[in-house]
Amino acid sequence: MNDALYVYGVVKFGFDLDWREAGINGENVYTISENSFSALVHNCEEKPYISENPAKIKELIIEHNNILDRAIKYFDGVIPLHFNTIIKKGENSSQDALKKWLNDNKERLERIWDKIESKKEYGVRIYYEKEKIMQEVSSSKEIENIQGQEGKGLGLSYLLQSKAKTKINEIVWDKVNEFKNKFYSDIKKVTNDLKINPSRIFIDEEKDLLLSLSILADERQMPKIKRILERKMGNDFSFQLTGPFAPYSFVEDETA
Repeated sequence: MNDALYVYGVVKFGFDLDWREAGINGENVYTISENSFSALVHNCEEKPYISENPAKIKELIIEHNNILDRAIKYFDGVIPLHFNTIIKKGENSSQDALKKWLNDNKERLERIWDKIESKKEYGVRIYYEKEKIMQEVSSSKEIENIQGQEGKGLGLSYLLQSKAKTKINEIVWDKVNEFKNKFYSDIKKVTNDLKINPSRIFIDEEKDLLLSLSILADERQMPKIKRILERKMGNDFSFQLTGPFAPYSFVEDETA
């Protein structure tokens, strides 16, 4: 029996609405409201959506996120909840349990909504061409002076090569660090909020991830953000911009 409710997210909308959007497995999505907030739900069984087929799970998650994407456009924002958030029937109905949760968390939901209304999440990744920068630094005057002292015995030659390599690495790191700090400072000025993602991903031997950000912005801010990205990049740096997404990164601490 479909006594439970699958919850996609919460919107600032104080009325029950038969939204008639197709959610997971084509289920009809509607809203359950309490005070000034509504939860986007469909009727479901109490068990979570699981499958031994990874492709099927991915499909279900995409269907979940599609509802959130449509909610952002229709309701001018959404507080997203994670895949497989299910409200089960207890002493009272699952609908009553959900209404109680909306009522008990009203102040927290108001605080989150004020932060994310009309805004979306975007991903920004900055890469640097490690080998290219190292080649540029290797031909600099400072490194040429060190290398120019070679040929005075094997021992001294080895020490000078080691010194040159260490100096190259120091200069490369200083350069990419300076770029990262300046870029972060500039992008922070034109976003509502941003978070540094801690993961470090190696794309290939020559191209490393320097900085991964999640940014919160509205559509009016995006042209300026894109101009900063395009202006800042040169031969040694490149960027990847993804999104828009539901603002998971900026509500997780609040909805935990």
